[in-house]
Amino acid sequence: MKKLSLLIGIGITLILTSCVTNKYISKNVNATEITEIKYFAPFSYVSLIEKGNKSVLNDSLSSISKVLLDSVIRNNNDFKIEKIIDVNGLKNNIKVNNELSFLIQTVMNTKKLEGVKLTPTIDSIMKANKQRFAMASVTTGFGRKKGNYGNQVAKGIGVGILTLGMYAPVPIKSSFSLFTIILDSERNEVVYYCRTLPIEKSPTDFKAVEKQYRTLYQGYMYE
Repeated sequence: MKKLSLLIGIGITLILTSCVTNKYISKNVNATEITEIKYFAPFSYVSLIEKGNKSVLNDSLSSISKVLLDSVIRNNNDFKIEKIIDVNGLKNNIKVNNELSFLIQTVMNTKKLEGVKLTPTIDSIMKANKQRFAMASVTTGFGRKKGNYGNQVAKGIGVGILTLGMYAPVPIKSSFSLFTIILDSERNEVVYYCRTLPIEKSPTDFKAVEKQYRTLYQGYMYE
């Protein structure tokens, strides 16, 4: 339970801090070296706003978003991924997601790749699979319950009238961001990191996710 709470906590932090576009590329590894790559199953932290503007992590939306992102990864023609990495069960999967979240958060905090070493579980799984490069991606975002958005717009208009137009909050209906990292087990480090700007689209909108995913590697794995 403690590990799961940490995972959720990191996920919420990713949602709250995903405000600008960032890309970090290792000077030690050229993109042309990445000729064979597998990926860890993507994971998602998607919240639902049911009342007011308070968001709560939603398992159903997170699960749908995860499946959707996995489909986008497998069907992307620009950056072909060989196959998914087997992590041997749910318990390991939670540990992997925890560690991947930690690696992403570490890069976000330090704003660099240097010194960001692979975590124990990630490192052992990659070496057991004899896999040098691996990719991991995550979706963070939120959606609103039907009817909530209209209510918040009406409240915003009311506040605007009361403040004589000086302040009129405009609610966002839904939003999401994508994060990705590429790991190198030979060098024991993260060699690529990128995240997208949050866009006002649903994290379960296939076309929107597909378009955002393509931008993650544009200019690195392809033009």
